[in-house]
Amino acid sequence: MIELIAYEGLIRNHRSLAEQLNVPVTGFSRRQREEALMIAAYEQWGTNMGLHINGQFACALRDTDTNVTFAVRDVLGAEILFYYVLPDGQALCSTRIRDLLQQPQVQRELNEPLLQFYLGFTYIPGEETLFKGIMKLEPGGYLLSTPQPAGNNASTGSFKTTLGRYWELSFDPDESKSLDDWAHAISDAMDASMHDICDPDEQPDSFLSGGVDSSYMLAKSSAHTGFCVSYQSKEASEEAEARETARFLERDFEGIEVTPEQFFSTIDEFLLAYEQPSSDAAGLSLYCACKQVRERTKLCFSGEGADEFFAGYNGYQSPERFEGKSDPIYYGATWSMRELDQKRYLKRFHPDCSAAKFMRERGAKGHAYDTVSWMLFVDLRSYFEGSILFNSTKIAQGTGLDIRMPYCDLRIFDIARRMPSRFKVSKRGNKLALRKAASWVLPEEVAYRKKLGFPVPIRDWLADPAYNADILRAFDSPAAKELFDHQQIKALLGMFLGQKTNLWHKLRYARSKAGLWRRVWSIYLLIRWYELFFEGE
Repeated sequence: MIELIAYEGLIRNHRSLAEQLNVPVTGFSRRQREEALMIAAYEQWGTNMGLHINGQFACALRDTDTNVTFAVRDVLGAEILFYYVLPDGQALCSTRIRDLLQQPQVQRELNEPLLQFYLGFTYIPGEETLFKGIMKLEPGGYLLSTPQPAGNNASTGSFKTTLGRYWELSFDPDESKSLDDWAHAISDAMDASMHDICDPDEQPDSFLSGGVDSSYMLAKSSAHTGFCVSYQSKEASEEAEARETARFLERDFEGIEVTPEQFFSTIDEFLLAYEQPSSDAAGLSLYCACKQVRERTKLCFSGEGADEFFAGYNGYQSPERFEGKSDPIYYGATWSMRELDQKRYLKRFHPDCSAAKFMRERGAKGHAYDTVSWMLFVDLRSYFEGSILFNSTKIAQGTGLDIRMPYCDLRIFDIARRMPSRFKVSKRGNKLALRKAASWVLPEEVAYRKKLGFPVPIRDWLADPAYNADILRAFDSPAAKELFDHQQIKALLGMFLGQKTNLWHKLRYARSKAGLWRRVWSIYLLIRWYELFFEGE
């Protein structure tokens, strides 16, 4: 008998799967039918079951007759599956780290070398976590934990846990289509995604910014209301542009203001929900907004995937900086603190934990393609899964808001995988085919509006004595002295606040002080995360 140990997900092709697997689903809730489909899919296709599912899923199953544990994760990594291998070789699996930490066999130990990855990337890429031994299953990957027979060099009661892949990321550019062809393909796939993403009795709403991704998503959906994250600072708010888009599409609109008081008072809840530190200020702001949105609706669309599928970041417009180099390394869209700074601030630096080596290996297979595709390959295997999708999953878990991502449909991803780079990005702009499709249902100024990047007025907030008291406390805390060179982080904080600092910082930031707040914020969140998870506050 197959029993479900853990599951989170959304299966888009549940109707065809149910028919194909002969699973009755009428009268069942979405959760009940999806759990039944995951069990039936494993019984039918085994380790290749993920190839037959269009959706997001993290699933762990156990065969009670053989005591075999099987875990699998969707190809994009939209849901998260964590595991811990016990001394006897058996794997414990869960969709949350806290469930593993509650097991008496699991040791809570800091994976100290990975602090460098966090400071460098602003998140934790790859399969390791900041809890030593707790791992994250790769997108498109599976795990098998199998009992070993007595004898045969195996002790009684031992297991063998192995990792495998049922899917590998690749690009297959199709040169036969025009820009209009690709735009029509996107339009058709978006319609199909919207058809399958909700049940007939579900009424969605949608997040809406001033950009093309969320605007096109709203235009193609049946969402009633567009919710826009806003601030008192008009320079950081996209509310005016989003309101105009909602008016054009004849949808309701509501600005969801995030105040600095809400932002800072939610930090502990945010870190406990995330379980790993993330210094993405937009992620915390969105968490605050989702708490308010959850009071108004249960289900909301979000536009993750458009930038990573169709080359939406500005960096993709200058691939020439990597061309002609014998060993180029692309650190991704959020590379923040260089190794020079990590050595300066961390109390203990681990030279064998190399971000350069990690990203070189992460992007090695991407060199088979053009430079833009290689950059997309790297981001899809690091930033997209480890930060963008991680954010959405953890925000949904923490706030209770059902966040669904129409772009993260395998039909849309397959279009992006086959689309040549010249239809994604050029010196003229980015997301070219997507913007073309959007221009058929949106005003030109919306379809071709420059990306703003979810701005948050955090730099001003961090410098304000009304809000930074806990930051000042944290930089003098026992946790700060355990993890960091205390004098150096105090000098960093002093320079950011316009106070006395040391010569190194004066020279290091003589030409640009714009990045100081990011370092202060990253260090503070790491200290506070450590206090919550390792000092038991």
